[in-house]
Formats: sequence, structure tokens, C-alpha cells
Amino acid sequence: MSDYDFSRLNDKEFEIFCTDLLSAREGVKFERFKPGRDAGVDGRFFKPGGEEWILQCKHWISTPLEKLVKSIADSESLKVQKLSPSRYILALSHPLSRNDKNILMQKLSPFVLSSADILGREDLSDILAKHPDVERRHYKLWIASSNVLAYMLNKPIYDRSHFELGEIIEDSKRYVATANHLQAIEKLESTSVVIITGPAGIGKTTLAGQLILHYVADGFELSVISDDVREAEGVYDPDSKQIFYFDDFLGRNYLEALSGHECAKIVGFIKRIVKTPKKRFVLTSRTTILNQGKILDDVFHNSNVSRNEFEITLESLAQIDKAQILYNHIWHSEMDGEYVEQLYSHRRYRTIIEHKNFNPRLIRFITDAQRLENVTSETYWSHITDLLNDPSLVWGHPFEAQLDDCGRALVLLVAMNGRLITEPDLSEAFSRYLEYPGAAGLTGRKDFLLNFRHLSGSMLTRFVIGENHPFVRLFNPSLGDFVLNRYANNTAILRQCFGSLKTLSSLKTLKDMTDNKIINTKVATEVIEHVFASAVDINFLGTSAEFVAQLCIAQSELGKKINLSSRSLSKAIDFIGGEKCGTSFMASAQVLLWALRNGGIDKRIAEAFLLGAFSNDPNYDELLILGQLVKCFDIEVNQNLYGAYDQAITEYLIASVEDEFPQAEVFSDGGSQTTARAKFIELMDDKASELGANDSSGVADSVASIVDVDRFYDKYFYETDHEPSYQPYRERMNWSERSFIAIDPIDDLFSRD
Repeated sequence: MSDYDFSRLNDKEFEIFCTDLLSAREGVKFERFKPGRDAGVDGRFFKPGGEEWILQCKHWISTPLEKLVKSIADSESLKVQKLSPSRYILALSHPLSRNDKNILMQKLSPFVLSSADILGREDLSDILAKHPDVERRHYKLWIASSNVLAYMLNKPIYDRSHFELGEIIEDSKRYVATANHLQAIEKLESTSVVIITGPAGIGKTTLAGQLILHYVADGFELSVISDDVREAEGVYDPDSKQIFYFDDFLGRNYLEALSGHECAKIVGFIKRIVKTPKKRFVLTSRTTILNQGKILDDVFHNSNVSRNEFEITLESLAQIDKAQILYNHIWHSEMDGEYVEQLYSHRRYRTIIEHKNFNPRLIRFITDAQRLENVTSETYWSHITDLLNDPSLVWGHPFEAQLDDCGRALVLLVAMNGRLITEPDLSEAFSRYLEYPGAAGLTGRKDFLLNFRHLSGSMLTRFVIGENHPFVRLFNPSLGDFVLNRYANNTAILRQCFGSLKTLSSLKTLKDMTDNKIINTKVATEVIEHVFASAVDINFLGTSAEFVAQLCIAQSELGKKINLSSRSLSKAIDFIGGEKCGTSFMASAQVLLWALRNGGIDKRIAEAFLLGAFSNDPNYDELLILGQLVKCFDIEVNQNLYGAYDQAITEYLIASVEDEFPQAEVFSDGGSQTTARAKFIELMDDKASELGANDSSGVADSVASIVDVDRFYDKYFYETDHEPSYQPYRERMNWSERSFIAIDPIDDLFSRD
């Protein structure tokens, strides 16, 4: 038996579900009525002879069963006697024992004909298991049944994906399956890839999460990409059902994302997904950023990426959709009753629904009980109207009024690190922040754990990947936007913050702020020079070679002339060359290439770096820069180095070709297997030459000896994919299609017994 979690439904959803389920069980159509229209009636059916059946539903999830039974005995029994139906059915979301049913039958006698007409949670679950069509029509039950959740949570997915999935499941109870939901699934089914776009806070990430939940429940394995599409390539399995998720895939830093062939990589992976029936790819991006990306990089335009776009706008949300969003958030909120009453008074809920600044993220904010600690019920409505009229105040008040200096510092450090940071890195950065001159005057406790506990769940979120890898991220992405803009003109704080972080992510944020003109070049230069000087002063203690290399490059890009007469630069080059090559080494390779060409580094150091880089599975862009480094060596003297580079190219081509075989080019002339093999070798020779291989033909032959061209040939010409296409469910709870006698569906939704 599936144990369904009815607590995920609000009271109106529970009533609709019960009328639907009992209609299926009895083989009749129960009509549903506006609450209060006929006291004690949630559903009614008239038999041909005029006999009346009445259905009553009680979804008092926070009420003890004893209190509910007393309420039924004191008031419902009187209503039933007045109505005097031929049959009375009572459905409760509470679990019921046999004794509980006997007590209720006595209170409702003689209108309850048998114990089968007193339905508790277990009974509803049993009946629902016999009517899967009803389950499909009620999205939240289908997606959150215990057997489905157990299946999802036991899937062999990576830790980050597991955490993200848990977050998605938690969000599903507040979710409203609007028309956008079905349309996005149809888009995903037709193209295998969907890019959900829209303004900040409109619900892109929420919709993406529920699409993912839909597919994971159907057996797809989730893989969450956090920074680079190469992460997806590393777990790609051609034979399994997989769904990949890349939230905010261009990020705030679209200029950086569009450099270094990043767009080409994403488009390439999209093409790969489209070719494989067992794969799905969900991405999100703000509309403005995606549009800028199209302008700045022809790859998006030429690849017709727009066919995968699905835009959410405020206009795409019907008034009843907005009403359900607000109602769900109120229902699942932990706000006290007097706050809720403020929303019902004078039908104020309509003011919120009809406001031009209505935004799902804002709704979640104003119904979050934790954020109302300093807001009384008497001032709650004015608090809401202020936020509706000026949404920027969402973070302004809690950030300014509810945090001390130390608390603000922690939020600032997380935001400047790209909104995500490991807990150890944050702890160290906070410690360094407090050591800066002037920090002695900061208000608040300077203990990291005390501050973090205070902020957890309100400004920051802690989660653990694996057994013991804690991370911290901002509670909401919009908080990051607020913080970046708030401190954009405070050079002293920016110096203190970035000087404390010493992470690659923080340098990306700084570049983003510069490229997107949040800060000007002068401020960026001052901050970068300060961070670089600070690192030099402590002999690069606690920093990585790639971090120092990126500092060097950042100074050059900001206009500072770099030359070997600089003692600081020489120390930086020595440090970069002396460190073991890490998995991220692009900037290090660029700095060492400059140093090698200008006589600023021993060739033996550069050779050791190259050999380390070759073992790190370099991608196309990394191979290009490594090839330039190799060319600085004499081939007669360094044959082993050239051989190692050719081997790295061979391994790269084998990995990339196996994943995406160039069928259109290899089989374009429809020739024999021999012809196809020759064409394949020619293409690999061209690719190796592009990458600067010393022996491109040898590389091509090595790749051809590993890749089974004949197998691809047979599959291309003789095999047909008979895998049945996945059919998405096309039924969802649609309030407008239900039987209502209410004149206004919004007032009906918010009406109370």
C-alpha cells in the first residue's frame, strides 16, 4: 500500500481530491459546492429516485483527533440531521482506528450506512491505489507518494543532486501546477531540452524543480550541474535514463560564461542530449542575461537555441494561478492566526493578487513566519503593502535592522564568493575579515558558530555533501543582488571582503561586478591590487597557484602593465611554477606561457607543470594553451614532452568522439565501411592538427584503433531505435473545470467554513 502524504494538500485541494476519489469509487459524479453554501456539504450526488448522498471532508491536519471528533459530535451531527440525507460519507485526513470509526458512526447515526463510509487516511490511500487515474490528476499526491519518494531518495545519484532533490520535494507542497507546468513538459518532450527564462523571482527555479521531480519519479537519474557543463559530461551514461539540471546556467556573469567557448560547450551538450531519447536537460536563466548572451555570442543564435526556450512572465500567470500560489503559501505557513486574519480582512488577498508587483518569491517572503519576528500583526498589512510597492525592501529591512555588523559580514562574504562557499572557507574568511584594521569597532558577537546559527534558515542555508563536506549558500538568490549593489560604492569594504576570501569564486564575482558595471574599473583595480599585495606579503600562504595566476591576469586585463622587473610578479611566477598542477590550471598555464616567452621561468619548471596538466584530462581550450607551452621547447631535445602532448590529445579525442560520434560527416557520402573509416581518420587528423599535435596522423590512427567505427556504421544504416517514447501525463488539477456554484473562483478559494 502507498502511504500518501495528504498534508501536502491545502484544505480546498483535499476537498477536490475527495470528491474526485469518491466519485471514482462509487462510479458516480459528486458535485462540489462552495464551502458554506449548504452547511455540512462538500460534495453531493442525487440518485435517480431523488435520494441524496452527501460527502463531507475534514482536513484539519494540525488539530488533534479528539478535538476533531468533538467538533463533529457538537456541530456536524446537527447539520447532518437537518439535511437528513439517505447516505452520509465522511472523509478525514487523520488516521482512524476501528474504535475511532465506531465512535464517529454513533455520532452520525443513522446516516452513515457502514464503516466503509467513514474514511481515514489509510482508507483514502487504499482507495487511491486502486484508481491511478485519480492519482495522476492530483499532481502533489502522485509526486509525493511514499513509494515514489523512497524510489527517488534511494537512487544512486551524487550528493549534490540528492540534496537538491530534497529541496525540490520540500518546495512541491507549495507548488501550483499552472498552465506553465504542462506546457513546459510538452516542450521538454518535443525537444528533450528546455531553457526556462523569465525575470527574477517569477518562479523559474521552482518550475524547473517540479519538472525534474516529474521525470525522476519516472525513473530518470538526476545530475545537478553547479558550475561547468563538463560536470555533466563526467557522469553521462549513454545507456541510462538521465535528466541534467543547470540552474542559472549563464549566471550573473554572462560575459565570463560566454568567453572561452563556454557557449559552444553548452550548445554542444544540448545537441548531444537531443540525439539521445533517454536524456533530458533543464536549464534556467534570467531573460535579460540570455538575451545579452545571444547578442554577444553567435553560437546561441546559429544553433537555434531559441527553440528550447520557455519563458515565464507575470502575464502567463492567470489570476486564479496567483490566488492558488498565495493560498498555498498561507496554508503551509506557520504564521499565527492574527496574521492570517489580516490577509482575509476586507478581502485584502485580492489586493495582493492584483498588484502589479505580484511575484512568487515575494509571496514566499511575506508569508514566512521567521521573517515576521519584528512585525506585529497590527503592522503586518502595512508591512506587506510597503514590500509590494517597493520589492527592494524585501532584504533591506532584515539586513539593516535585524543583523549586526558581524552578521552582515558573514552574508557579505557568502554573496561575494558567488553565493556559495564551503563552511571551512567561510570560517577562515570571517576570521581574516575580523583581523582587518577597523574591525575592532564592529558590533555583534565575533564567534563564527554563534553568528552562523543565528543566520541559518533566514539569511544563509547550510547543507552537507557526502559524509562531511558542509557548504553554505545564500537563503535566496535575490539577497545576493541586494548585497552586491548595496556595497558597490564601498571600496574599503570590498577590499576587506575580497582580501579575506582568497577563493577563485570570489575573483569570478569581482570580474562579474566589473563587466556588468556594478563597480567601475578604478574600484576593481584598487581591489585586485590590494588582494594581490596582501597575498605577496604573506608569501601566498593559504592560496592556490590558480588563484594567484588569476590575480596576475586580472591586473593585466584592468590595464596594469606587467613586466619582470616587478619583484612581486617574479615571486608570484615562482609560486605558480613551484606548486603541483591542480585540476583547474588555465590561468596558471597562461601566466607560465608569458613567463616562458619572456625568460622569467626555468624550462624544467614549465615541463613539470605540463606533465602534471596532461594527467588532468584537459579539455579543448586547455589543450590549446598547453600546446602553445609545448611549442616553446625544442622538439629534438624534448621528444618525450611532445609525445606526452600527443597522447593527451589522443585521450581527449577518444573521450569526446565516443560520446558524440560525428555521424553526419563520416557517413555523409553513404559509402562502405572502409570509406567511412578513412573519412573518420581524416577528420581526427584535422582535429589533432587544430590542437597542434606533433604527429597528427599518428594521433588519428590511435583514435581509430580504439573507436569502433564499424559499430557506428551498422547502427547508422541498419538499426532503428524502437524505444517507446515517454508520454507525459496530460491531466492536472484544473480548478476552472471543476463543478463550482461560486460566482468568483478566487473568493471561493479563500472562503472559510
